[in-house]
Amino acid sequence: MRPAVMLAPLLLAACATADAGAQSGQAAEYDSIGFAISSWGRPIDSWEVRADGTARHVKRVSDEGADFRTYRLEHREFTVAPADFRRLAAIAAKLPQPRPARDECEQLATDMPYGTLSLSRGDGTEELRFDIGCLDAPYQAFVGRLRAMDELVTEWAEQRPATRVDQVGGP
Repeated sequence: MRPAVMLAPLLLAACATADAGAQSGQAAEYDSIGFAISSWGRPIDSWEVRADGTARHVKRVSDEGADFRTYRLEHREFTVAPADFRRLAAIAAKLPQPRPARDECEQLATDMPYGTLSLSRGDGTEELRFDIGCLDAPYQAFVGRLRAMDELVTEWAEQRPATRVDQVGGP
C-alpha cells in the first residue's frame, strides 16, 4: 500500500503536465489570428498575427479637429516570438463556447464599435463578429478577452515605426 501512496503525487504531477501540454498545444493550433474593429464605417484598427511570427497592424490616426472623413492609416509589419504568438493564442483559446451572439443581447447600446475576430486553422477560418455595444455581462466578458488581445498586439506594433502611411480624405 505504501508504494501506491508514494506514486500518487507522481501520477498527479504527470496528469498536470499532460494537461498543461494539451492546453498549450490547443493554444498553438491556430495558423493565424486576425482582428478588425470599426466605428461608423471607419476603421479603428486591424491586425493579423501568424503562427510563423509574421504580423501586420493597421491603426487609424485622426488629427485633432480633423473632419470625420479625414484620417491616416498607419501600417506596421513586424515579427513576434513564438512565445508571444502562444500568449495571444492562449487568450483566443479561452473565448467562451458556445460563442456569444449579438442577436441574443438584452442590453444594447447602438452606435458602438463593432468588428470581427478571425481564428484560422488548417481546416478553415472561424469568423467571430462582435459588437462592443452589447452590455450584457457575459458578452462584456467576451469583449474583455477581445480587448486584451487587441491591446497586446497594438502594444507590440507601436514599438515599431510605421512601414507605410495612407492618407484618407482631406485636401
